[in-house]
This record gives sequence, structure tokens and C-alpha cells, in this order.
Amino acid sequence: MEPSSSEEPGKGGPAGAVSSVGTVRLRPGGRSRRVRRAVLDAVVELLEEGGARAVTIAEVAKRSGVNASSIYRRWRGVDALILDAAQDLSLDAIEVADTGSLEDDLCVTAVSVAAFLRTDLGIAMARALIDAPPEVLERIGDWPQFWATRLRRFEPVFTRAAARGEVAADVDQSVIASISEMIAAQTYFLTLFRREEVDDPAARLIVRRALAAAGL
Repeated sequence: MEPSSSEEPGKGGPAGAVSSVGTVRLRPGGRSRRVRRAVLDAVVELLEEGGARAVTIAEVAKRSGVNASSIYRRWRGVDALILDAAQDLSLDAIEVADTGSLEDDLCVTAVSVAAFLRTDLGIAMARALIDAPPEVLERIGDWPQFWATRLRRFEPVFTRAAARGEVAADVDQSVIASISEMIAAQTYFLTLFRREEVDDPAARLIVRRALAAAGL
């Protein structure tokens, strides 16, 4: 009998079924959530301790108490484990500031993004996102929604700026999205590819260019 797709951490027993194409179909309820949480918490611990090289299915199984065969059946490999962890944690790792100034808020956020991308956890997640085959990305998550959710982190910054009169109260959401994308793209590029530090002066230049391009 083949191993189940998931199980209670530290216990045996089925928690789902496998379809004819091998896609895991977990039964709703707390068990599946607890298993996923235990596995992803183990992945994050390993990433923080040693980066992507520290993450193996065997070690994740040991840390989480979930059988290695069950982990493999659900995630299929290390890249998928890291990507799944990325969906949860990259939101919490980014500071969205409230300094009383639009430019300063955006600068602090850009610096926070860059700082996260320099950690073992951030580097591993960024590499997994860049290197993962399309079929892995499609299986693990809704990536357009993944990025949309993260870019929406900038929205409260503009809401507060509008209340202070720094921008129009009816500033279009597409403008906010465009500014957010420009800031994120330049921050990712400088940090990951040019290996440059995005400190306050660098972030301020990025932010000013993005605001100017949007006519703000």
C-alpha cells in the first residue's frame, strides 16, 4: 500500500487521497493544516540555519515528524517546499512603515525588502522563485495572486499619504500598483543581481524615480 499524502505530525494514518494524475487532494479539516504547518515550519527553520542547502526532505521529515514519503508525495521536491514556505513568510518579513511621509514610508519598505533578500531565508526563497520550473510554480500556488498580495502591502502607505494631502484622495489603484512594482523590481534587481546594498540613499533614489514616473 502506498504512503498517504500527508499525516498527523509524528503519527501515521491517511489524511488525503491521490487522484489519477497524482495531485494530492487533502480532506478538509485541521489535520491537513497542522501537517502543512509542521512541514513548512521545519523548512523555515532549516533555511534560517543554513540556507537552501540545509533543506532536504529527510531533514524536513525529521524536524516535522511527518514521513518523508508523505512529504515527497505532496510537495515532490525541495523547490516546492521552499516555494510553499515563501507564500507564508515573505509577507511577515517586510516592514510597512508609518513615518508620516510618503517618501520615507516607501524608502523604509524598500530597505526592509532588500534586508530580507540578503538573509539566508530571503536568498533561498528568491532563488526558488527564479529557478522553479513552470509546472512546480503552477502546482504550488497562484503566483499572480502571490505578487498582487505583496504589492498591496503598499496601499496603506498611499491611503495615509492621501489623508495628509501628499497625493490625491482618488489616486488610481493602477498608479499605486505601478509605483509598487517599480520599487520592488529595482530593489530585487539591485539586491539579487547586482549585489548592491539598498540603503536609505539608494532606496530614496528608487522611490523618487518611481514617484516621478507616475507623475507624483
